[in-house]
Formats: sequence, C-alpha cells, structure tokens
Amino acid sequence: MAAAAAAAAAMAAPVSMEVDTGTPGVSVMAVAAVTGSVSVSLHPLVILNISEHWTRLRAQEGRPMQGSVVGALIGKQEGRNIEVMNSFELLFTETDGRTDIDKEYYYTKEEQCRA
Repeated sequence: MAAAAAAAAAMAAPVSMEVDTGTPGVSVMAVAAVTGSVSVSLHPLVILNISEHWTRLRAQEGRPMQGSVVGALIGKQEGRNIEVMNSFELLFTETDGRTDIDKEYYYTKEEQCRA
C-alpha cells in the first residue's frame, strides 16, 4: 500500500527533467527485438474509477477540467509482474506548483480498502 501511495504522490508532482545529450552518434534506445522485462496487468475497475473521478470533478466544476486528478493505485508486485487491482481518489492541494496530498484522507481510504 505504501508503495502505491508513493507512486501516486510521485505521479502527482510536477516533473522537471534535465536532458543529457550523451555521446553524439551513440544510441541509448533498445533495438526493436528487445521486449520489456516488466509485465503490468491493469484491471478494468481501475480505468472505471479514474474515469468516474475525472467525470465527477468535471461535472461539479461545470466546465472542462483545469488541472489533474490524483489518486492511489492498489495492487501487488511479484518479481517483475505488477498487478493493479483497484484505485481511489485522493484529496490534495496545489501551492506554488507543489502537490500536497491529504495524508489523513489517504490513511482512511487505505484502511477502508483493507477491510
């Protein structure tokens, strides 16, 4: 559960990256014959939860969404296999480009999912 919260918080935060141009003429991309080594299974309920959350917020605001929806993913990892089985919305505030998640709300929802 904590890993899911950390992942959700990381996805919610604005991302800024520096790009290293690397060595000219040297490609860091994998060749086409290489397949990914991580398998991710996403249950349909997760997609429905995210869609419902976004639609509900849009309907409440009465206009197209300005910003993001934030949530937590619930699942399990066994080796290189990840299975995301459920999700829930999170309350958050944005201040000066920083996203802060309401921890008490998160802990309450997490406990409800365990029951």
